[in-house]
Amino acid sequence: MKLLLILSLCLASICLGAQNLPIPRNLEKAYTAGTRSLDGQPGTAYWQNHATYDIAIRFDPSSRLISGKEEIVYTNNSPDTLREILFKLYPNLYKQGSQRLMSIAPEDTGDGMRIESVTANNQVLMAAKWRIRGTDMSVQTKVAPGQQLRLKLQFNFNLNKGSHIRTGEVEEGAWFLAYFFPRIAVYDDIDGWNRLPYLGTQEFYNDFCDFKLALTVPRNYAVWATGDLTNCAEVYNKSFCDRLARAETQDGIVNIIDTTDLKDGGITRPNAENTFRFEASHVTDVAAAISNHYVWQSSSVEVDTVSKRRTRVDAVFNPKHHDYWLVCADARATVKAMSYDFPRWPYPYNHETVFDGLDQMEYPMMVNDNPLEDRHESIELTDHEIFHTMFPFYMGINETKYGWMDEGWATIGEWLI
Repeated sequence: MKLLLILSLCLASICLGAQNLPIPRNLEKAYTAGTRSLDGQPGTAYWQNHATYDIAIRFDPSSRLISGKEEIVYTNNSPDTLREILFKLYPNLYKQGSQRLMSIAPEDTGDGMRIESVTANNQVLMAAKWRIRGTDMSVQTKVAPGQQLRLKLQFNFNLNKGSHIRTGEVEEGAWFLAYFFPRIAVYDDIDGWNRLPYLGTQEFYNDFCDFKLALTVPRNYAVWATGDLTNCAEVYNKSFCDRLARAETQDGIVNIIDTTDLKDGGITRPNAENTFRFEASHVTDVAAAISNHYVWQSSSVEVDTVSKRRTRVDAVFNPKHHDYWLVCADARATVKAMSYDFPRWPYPYNHETVFDGLDQMEYPMMVNDNPLEDRHESIELTDHEIFHTMFPFYMGINETKYGWMDEGWATIGEWLI
């Protein structure tokens, strides 16, 4: 009894003491402003900024040159007048002299992302109006609360061949493209602009945005990306579009591109270049993958018994990697388990593509996974990276500051599934 009394007093002391814990000033300011609440719910004055991106990229496999342009409509939902727009230029991780916590081979360092022009509300900004420091670029302009800013940028950079940090050449004829466009940093009610530099180790914090991506590649190269492919008939020959449509309606695995197709050719339209167009709404990022010699397996699963909505699940890989022949089925089982078992939440995206790469990294609707010979490790890796769809992408977690949250949840999901 005496021990119980002591424990009760200790717990009461802890609870009372918790009421007086110091609160960081930025959080206290958010509570006072009503954007956040002590119970963890969004406050009555909560807001998020938003952008729509229309991105056009041309990729040259021989030089690995990515040249692009983008049009952005940025909506300032905050109560603040913004006198700068902060961009993240993630390819500058490979820029000579940039600060980083990852090892990069000398042959992969270079000029980083080269900004050719910046236009704000149809006014061309002089170079003095935009300043680049590491992976951040500050553009001096103005957007009032509730107003929109229209931006246009032209840019280019050379994709890294080695020193693969989430992006770059996988092998001859295959590439994974991540963080390949200038994107506006998050401006939120806690920290204002997210000024934490990208050093190669930490992960990411992005606004929910709408994207259109047009990726132009030479003939015989296929492209996979975040979002729905909107012009299949313009880039693939008819039989491949028919296979893809069939995969979206059935449980069984369909070989969209098999080894015979690779040998015979005639997969993409016979143009010198083909432009693959994708669209995605309310996602935090866009990634893409390119190859001229990968096979493509696909299936789908009903993720919502009420709406009968289905999610297509793809595995895109070098046929020499034997473990990948089972990845499509494993990915499909993961999407099904997430929808009906844990967290028992209808999978939110129309497709999920697992690409045979050199990493273990997640993106909205895309996974970049290295091959693994061990069967258990392959299953765990597939489960883990797909589970990140919920944490951080659907939940919008700030991975840069709180990476333990999404990694913890993804590990729990991996174990349970």
